[in-house]
Formats: sequence, structure tokens, C-alpha cells
Amino acid sequence: MITLLIDVVSNNSILALFDQKKSQKVIEKIRLDHNEMRSENVIPALESLLDNSTYGYSDIKKVICVTGPGNYTNIRTGIAVAKSISLVNDIDAYGLTQHELIAQTSQYPLIQGDLVVIIHSMHDDFYYQEFESNTQKKQDPILLNAADIMDKIESSKANIIETGNEFLNYLIKKSIDLNNLHSNYLIPDSSLSKICASTSDDFSKIDAKYIKTPNFVKYTKKNIYE
Repeated sequence: MITLLIDVVSNNSILALFDQKKSQKVIEKIRLDHNEMRSENVIPALESLLDNSTYGYSDIKKVICVTGPGNYTNIRTGIAVAKSISLVNDIDAYGLTQHELIAQTSQYPLIQGDLVVIIHSMHDDFYYQEFESNTQKKQDPILLNAADIMDKIESSKANIIETGNEFLNYLIKKSIDLNNLHSNYLIPDSSLSKICASTSDDFSKIDAKYIKTPNFVKYTKKNIYE
């Protein structure tokens, strides 16, 4: 069974195909320009992905789409493409947040306790989502200041993963030593395939996760894929 992953929300966005008959192996992957995530750019990239893989639209049996948080236009584009393929092929389409993607692919040896995934927004603000030790989400992503995150994690003793190193830099500036923080996280292909092996119970409906960012300005995002 062929699964299509659509992520036009993360910084180094990708389209990827996985084959369940080959132990969820990544059979083809293409990187996208994050600055041009309009549908007229995504569709040609998807067709190129399929051409390179020798598969066609009719071979896709499941679609998984990253639904946010992030740029509104990119979120809408990814969901529109995923829903279109789902409708035409009469197949299931599922959504997950960037945070859920990272939590479910994490390979770090975590201590006993909850997991927190943070993704930088701007300045000292971060998109924040909590998970139980089995990676089941405890809440939807929210936007928090770094100081508020510290208040939360100091009391919970959670494990923390961030995609860049902005939170680490914040801690260094504040002379704070925090154990169990894993910065600059990248998702290897071997872990990415776990997403496609998940069952429908592991995913939510393909609904956008919009989070309003006050006083939005452009910022440098970090890559999450190898």
C-alpha cells in the first residue's frame, strides 16, 4: 500500500511516498521551496515525485498531511491537495501537527515522564504542545513565551524536543541549565516511516491548526528533515 506524506508547513517541506509492502520504506522524496507553497507549485512537484517513483495517483491508498501550526497559506495549500487526492481516489486522508510528527518519530531515549515539543515562532515565542510518554497528545499546540514554557516544564519535569536551537539560546542567555532538552532535532527517513505505519486511531481529522501569531514578522525557521 502506498502512502503519501504532504508537508508544506515545515521549513524544509517535503512530499514523500512510502510502501507498506517494503517495511514502510521511503521510496521517493522531494524537497520543496518553502517560499513558494502555492498549489500551482505543489501539484507539479507531486507529479514529478510520482514520475520518479513509477507510481501514479491511483496507487496512493492513504494520505497524511501536516496541518500546522505555521503559515496560513501553506496550511491551506497542503490540506487542499490532500483532500483533493482523497476525494478523487476515495481514500482516507489524515492530519497531524508538526509537533505530532516530531513526537511520533522521536528516537531519543527519554526518561520517564511526558514529552514537550516546541517550534520557534518569533522572538522568544514558541509553538508548544505536550504529549504523554506514549506520544499521545495532551493538548493542541499553543503559542507561549519562553518564560511561560519554563514555568510549565520546571513543574512537570518533562522531556523537551525543539527543532532549532532558539530555546537553548534563550536558556544560555538566562544562565539556565536544563536537562533533557534535545535541540536541532532532525527526522531521519527510518523514523519518518513510522508515521505511515500508524493506524487511523493515531491520527485526527484533517483540520487546519491555525494559531494567531501577534505582530507577525518574517523569521528564520529551522529544518526538520535530514
